[in-house]
Amino acid sequence: MIKEIDLEEIIDREDIIFIDVRSEKEFDEDTIPGAVNLPILKNKEREYVGYLYKQVDKEKAKELGLKYASEKLPDLYKRAKQIVDSDKKIALFCYRGGMRSSSVANVLNIMGIDNYLIKGGYKSYRKKVVEDLKKYENEFNYIVLHGYTGVGKTKILNKLEDINEPIIDLEGLANNSGSVFGDIAFKEVSSTQKRFESLLLKNLKSINRNYVVLESESKRIGRIMLPDFLYENMQNGYHVLIETNLDNRIENILDDYVGKTNFNKNRLISAVEKLRKRLGNDIVDKLIKNIENNDYKPTIKTLMLDYYDPLYKYSIDKVDNYDKIIRYDTLDEAVKEVKKFSKTV
Repeated sequence: MIKEIDLEEIIDREDIIFIDVRSEKEFDEDTIPGAVNLPILKNKEREYVGYLYKQVDKEKAKELGLKYASEKLPDLYKRAKQIVDSDKKIALFCYRGGMRSSSVANVLNIMGIDNYLIKGGYKSYRKKVVEDLKKYENEFNYIVLHGYTGVGKTKILNKLEDINEPIIDLEGLANNSGSVFGDIAFKEVSSTQKRFESLLLKNLKSINRNYVVLESESKRIGRIMLPDFLYENMQNGYHVLIETNLDNRIENILDDYVGKTNFNKNRLISAVEKLRKRLGNDIVDKLIKNIENNDYKPTIKTLMLDYYDPLYKYSIDKVDNYDKIIRYDTLDEAVKEVKKFSKTV
């Protein structure tokens, strides 16, 4: 017998492993954070079955879908057994909690593996995300870090998180820093809007203080838009300006981009190519030559002073009076000052 259950009852249980049986494409767009993707129909299989169902013959579509699914059941059973053998429980879902997840639930039951079936599937989860995000309007005092590129705002957030201070790394959730070089420092493709909101909600739920620290952002980061309540709360929050010397800024950028294991020189050159209209051909040609010769510091310096700083100056100047200005020589000094300021809000 299938054990249908409301998502609300188990969403925060640590003994539950969610299994998303939707296609890879659906999973990549968004899923319950931490869910395992075991698609019963692969992308192309789902597309073809859907075509048959709508355009040709529903029964033929069901038969083909069953054939595709049956080929995956041995591996799915093996993975499910590994999960239950590790003292975890399984919760299955597809898009609406329909045929895909219920068929897997039945097979697992027959094989002696108890499991839950999420009522309403992913659709019920997505509805919950939209509703729950609204609950966090005006929930925290927002401490917003401002500063030119390279002052280490994200590094400060990471160090604060290491000492259990509440932070939201918006660029990390978006997998994009929002500029022409936005996705170079990230291993995965930029988040979708839905995935961003899922991760944001998980982050908000984990905050157990009356404040949270985050970096100043525009309304758009890459291809995602910040929820209205979040953007407004940031605008009305406490504003902290971070400053440091040029050498520190260059080293921070060098570490953030070139120091990553996934650094790709060709992606950096492609991004620089997009700046010809703004910087001129001579400067761009020189930058590309530097990159090809692994001479990154002068490239970073030019990009900061001639491209990023003029862009950031506008947003920095928009704040009439900063609640705190922190000028540091070492990042640890900045972290200490931000933490100290957080106790005053």
